[in-house]
Amino acid sequence: MNKKSLILIMARKGSNDAISRQNIRLVDNKPLIYYIIKTSLEFKKADVIVSTDSDEIKELSLMYGAQVISRPKQLTKNTTSIKEICFHSLKTLKDKNQNYDSCLVLHPKIPLIQLKTIELFFKHLKNNVDTIFGLSDILESKFIFKTKNLNQIIKLDSINHDIGILNKIVSFKVQNFLNNNGKFIGPFQGIKLSKNETHTLRSYHDFGIFEQILSRKKILVRIDSGLKIGMGHVYNMLTILNHFRNDEILIVMQKNQNLGSHKFKENLYNVKSFSTNSELKKIIDDFKPNIIFNDILNTTENYMKSLKKFNSMIVNFEDIGNGRKFANLVFNPIFKDRKKLTQEFYDGKYACVRDEFRIWKNLSLRKNIQKILISFGGTDVSNITKKTLSIIEKNNMKNIEFTVILGHGFKYKNKIKQKIQQLRKNNFKIILVEKSDFLAQHIRETDFAIISNGRTVFEVACMGVPMLTVSVNDREKSHSFVKDKQIGYHMTFQSSTFTKNLLCGVNHLTSFKNRKKYKNNLEKLDLLNGVNNVVKKINSEYELIKDSLN
Repeated sequence: MNKKSLILIMARKGSNDAISRQNIRLVDNKPLIYYIIKTSLEFKKADVIVSTDSDEIKELSLMYGAQVISRPKQLTKNTTSIKEICFHSLKTLKDKNQNYDSCLVLHPKIPLIQLKTIELFFKHLKNNVDTIFGLSDILESKFIFKTKNLNQIIKLDSINHDIGILNKIVSFKVQNFLNNNGKFIGPFQGIKLSKNETHTLRSYHDFGIFEQILSRKKILVRIDSGLKIGMGHVYNMLTILNHFRNDEILIVMQKNQNLGSHKFKENLYNVKSFSTNSELKKIIDDFKPNIIFNDILNTTENYMKSLKKFNSMIVNFEDIGNGRKFANLVFNPIFKDRKKLTQEFYDGKYACVRDEFRIWKNLSLRKNIQKILISFGGTDVSNITKKTLSIIEKNNMKNIEFTVILGHGFKYKNKIKQKIQQLRKNNFKIILVEKSDFLAQHIRETDFAIISNGRTVFEVACMGVPMLTVSVNDREKSHSFVKDKQIGYHMTFQSSTFTKNLLCGVNHLTSFKNRKKYKNNLEKLDLLNGVNNVVKKINSEYELIKDSLN
């Protein structure tokens, strides 16, 4: 039994068109007609039927899941109207006892129309409207016009940049259309389409535009940030997303993670927040991503199983949880290589370092220590920065210039400022950096850096700077990159022994011999291409499995 609604796709052979065989020319390795059929079939409430005079289009349409009506030769001319084709198709179907209440006419030349737009055309036919035309996005409101005078719609369209859009998309009530011998009758309504949707095939150049847009991936990024987690995940993801500029990106974060959310919005990304798992699932279901990025630390089996239901490719970052075995790819460059999964990648060659740290290099090693940099991440919850300054003061380190970098989420700024003012009065050389667009400048000028053992180590290492790393929490204790590569001195934060261990580390790195050894090891690392390696892996895996997704 046929459905009450019909999507009728007009697809003639095209011998009289400027571009021969245009409806079946390949766009991103699929015939052009494939895209309009695919989107139409996503609307489950309608039958999808292609009207064509081409045997090749007929077979392709059947292969992609549509039904077919053979169009007679007299209806294949350039002068043949859309009304004539609709009337023939609907009469043919009626003779076969296929009757419909409503019909939407589409064309392969407009492959970028979206499912939500198709839904609108059928939905608003119920609102005492007989005919709905698709209008250009240049007009301001969603429901452009409602009138009994078709001429007004035509006149309205005359101010559009896209003349003739009315001939490309139209929906109507079938019985009224047939009763009036194939004429569109009022009341009429127009629905605004997006710029992409109204882009139609006019030249060979348009195939390139279609391919660029149709090959776009929908990437949902589920990410956490905050006082406990820090901002490293946000900067890491911003670096990666910079290589997916052609794709549609949605950032999803828990509510009250304002710091990270603001940073993404500052970079013009669309951000949505959620409070419950059901809200998260709805966001994912509405967006229908091709790829899901997880940068939320360790994942659970239950969480990953819930994501698998969306039939998306899943990529996890910094994840050693049990859930990672359900991911298509896992990138763990900061951890020590363990009993890894097939699609799990360790080592610094997969570290995603921000551009500014990939451009600049550290200056040559100085024999004597002149400058030391201090930075404990974006938040420094334990205020180790202040503890370090107290050690500097207690040990009277006035011969060294210290640069203190405070992260965006650091909540003890006033206390640190007071402490630094006090030290300066006592002739200590302290530079305070709260906000800077050029952090690399401060790192490249330092003799070594005292930093937390998070993702910052990759930025410092990329610039060839020896380091003293402090694991400030249990998570960082498992980060083994610095120790494994022997590029610096590592210690674990404990209040009772912090002073002793820090001074031991500083003395160790004061040695020119030790710093030279670390410098040599740093130069052996491949960190410049980390983000390119990650992006290449993601894209190649997606190409392998994309036909099986969604």
